[in-house]
Amino acid sequence: MRLFHFIIFLVMVFTYYSCRKEFEAEFVPIDDKIIIDGWIEQNGNAKVLLTRNFPYFSSFDSASVRDLILTRAKVTLRADEQTEVLTLTRDDKYFPPYVYVSNEILGEINGNYEIMAEFGGKTAKATTTIPYPVPLDTAYFSPVAGDTIGSVYIEFTDPPGKHFYRVFTRNDVNSPFISSSIQAISDIYFSEQTFGFYLKKGSSSLLLSSEDNYYHKGDTVTIKFCTIDQAHYDFWNSFQEEVMNANNPFAASLTAVNSNVEGDGLGIWGGYGVNYKTVILE
Repeated sequence: MRLFHFIIFLVMVFTYYSCRKEFEAEFVPIDDKIIIDGWIEQNGNAKVLLTRNFPYFSSFDSASVRDLILTRAKVTLRADEQTEVLTLTRDDKYFPPYVYVSNEILGEINGNYEIMAEFGGKTAKATTTIPYPVPLDTAYFSPVAGDTIGSVYIEFTDPPGKHFYRVFTRNDVNSPFISSSIQAISDIYFSEQTFGFYLKKGSSSLLLSSEDNYYHKGDTVTIKFCTIDQAHYDFWNSFQEEVMNANNPFAASLTAVNSNVEGDGLGIWGGYGVNYKTVILE
């Protein structure tokens, strides 16, 4: 009987392998897109980083990274009656370290701004506004673990109307502002109320999950508190959902990130109404 069972087993194995077809994945070629990461705030220059999209299953090395960075594009900024072609500059505070910057047009509160990027016969456009800034009422150090590390507590009063916010911090004047771990905030649950929450340091890269996210006693922290329009909020809120799904093995992505870029592009072009507050953590 054992021999019979063994023969039946071999027949099943041979049948399985003879009937199995070789799986060959068919990948649909992607359409080249201009990826915009740009912003403008009141009294500040427009800044735009440009890359191109990248196939998920392609090889990834230093050469392919260089090929993603667009340094030969034409980037045009329009604000009311003004038009300016942005200048490409190198700034190592950002990645990629090549930034298109406006020199003549500066941001104004309630201003409307259109960006247009052209490269390789493709054109991507987006518009944004700079909402009126909302000031912080208070900000202070909230220690944990023996008073040496902790979070920063901030509080503000939400004005009448619909508002959306982003918060950035930095410890070093030579470093860029880094978004808090909460990418975007809506006032849907605290409209026209005083609202506060605790800030931990945001990560400088999504690849650095072990990075220290506490502030330390003695730090001098500058808080960049921003108001944004709804399209800007929708992008960062959906981006945050994607990041959370990527870190959860049981989650699946069901929606795309909400881009406000039209034409041959993706990404975000956003305006910031900004208030700054510096706190010495004591």
